[in-house]
Amino acid sequence: MTDSAAEHEGFSVDTGFKALEIVAYIGQFRIVGTAHFGVGQRTSSRRSSDYLRQFDDVRLTLSRVRIYSKGSQELLETAPFVILNMDKVDFIYARDEDAAAQG
Repeated sequence: MTDSAAEHEGFSVDTGFKALEIVAYIGQFRIVGTAHFGVGQRTSSRRSSDYLRQFDDVRLTLSRVRIYSKGSQELLETAPFVILNMDKVDFIYARDEDAAAQG
C-alpha cells in the first residue's frame, strides 16, 4: 500500500519526529526553515516552544530554508538546508502549527 493510499484510508506513518517551522534572527537576517525534533511519549500536550526549550545542542539543522533581510520582506536566498550555530542566534521561535497553517 502506498503512502497516499494509506492517507486516504485514515492511516498515517509515525516517523517519531515532529516537523516545526522555525524562525531565527541572526544579525541582519531572518532565517525561516523546518526543523525535525524527536518525539517522546508525551506528544499531545507539547507546544511548539516546548521542543525548542528541550533542544540543547550547539547546532540546529533547518531544511527548506528561506533567508530574508531582517528589516524587510525581501527574500535574499533559499537553500535546501542550513545549520544554525545556536551561539550566534539573537532570537528564535517555533511557529505554532495553527499559525503556520494559516500563513
